[in-house]
Amino acid sequence: MSDSKQSVDLSADDVLEQLLKTATPRPVPSQEDAAIARQAVRADWESVTHRRKSRRRVLAIAMAASVLLTVFVVMNTLQTPAIEAVRVASIDKSFGSIYLLGESSELMESSNLRNVLSGQTIVTGNDAGMALAWGHGGSLRVDGKTRVEFTSADAITLKSGRIYFDSRPAMLAGVNRAAAGGTFEIRTEHGVVTHVGTQFMAGVEPESLTVSVREGKVAIEGEFYSYEAAPGEQVQLTGRQRPQVLSVSRHGDYWDWVARTSPPVNVDGRSLHEFLTWACREMGLELQYQGEAERVARHDAILKGTIDTAPADALRLRLASAALAWRIDDTGVIYVSENP
Repeated sequence: MSDSKQSVDLSADDVLEQLLKTATPRPVPSQEDAAIARQAVRADWESVTHRRKSRRRVLAIAMAASVLLTVFVVMNTLQTPAIEAVRVASIDKSFGSIYLLGESSELMESSNLRNVLSGQTIVTGNDAGMALAWGHGGSLRVDGKTRVEFTSADAITLKSGRIYFDSRPAMLAGVNRAAAGGTFEIRTEHGVVTHVGTQFMAGVEPESLTVSVREGKVAIEGEFYSYEAAPGEQVQLTGRQRPQVLSVSRHGDYWDWVARTSPPVNVDGRSLHEFLTWACREMGLELQYQGEAERVARHDAILKGTIDTAPADALRLRLASAALAWRIDDTGVIYVSENP
């Protein structure tokens, strides 16, 4: 058999084996070269994985920023615009402990408070009282043990206690009468009280609202019933019960606390008649002259100074100084006459 025939009969594996036997041996790399190679491979791997982590980190940051932006847009859309506080009243007189309610419902004593702003809540101590000149006209009084929020320039919210409002105080009081026709609301959990040129008292207890009218009319809008109170009426709303209506005197002990909160008045150069008009309105009295007393009161008796005492005490003193007599009957009429 020839050599060519023999080479054809060799298998592919035998040929590969013969070739490897004749190849020159490959050099084995040194340990230093192997370490460098491994370090290069690791650096390349870390570069690839870092890029992947960076992409994931950027994606996470972008998603968080998107969420924050969405929340900001929603909150900015839903946010109620801040309402600027405005002065709604100035304090003419105060005594006893007067507190402002803080943001955390703490009571902060405010002995030097002069003006009241919308949004403020005032709490009075047991023997305290206040007289305020309402910004839109009228005189507001606050009794002891009372909590009232000055909601806005034309409304208060009476939480508890008693208030009194005179929409047209006497000229001597120095209160703005030009705006006396303005709206004034008393809001309570039992109903809303509005006046129509009047003097009235409103009191709130846990279960009821009581409104007493000296003058004019008062509209009461309760949750279940409404009523328009007339002079001399006292109306009480209690839950679902029908309004209870009683008669109430325009003067007397029931109204004494209002007179205690009467602010000081300047009578310098004023006539006795002007003073009597103011004192009678503060006390719920009707003024009647007899004989020459009216002439004396209007023209002869001119007063001096400032009055900072209870109207009843000042009335007795000023009438005695003018040599005039007086008496009050059961109907609330004061008769002023010359001394016999």
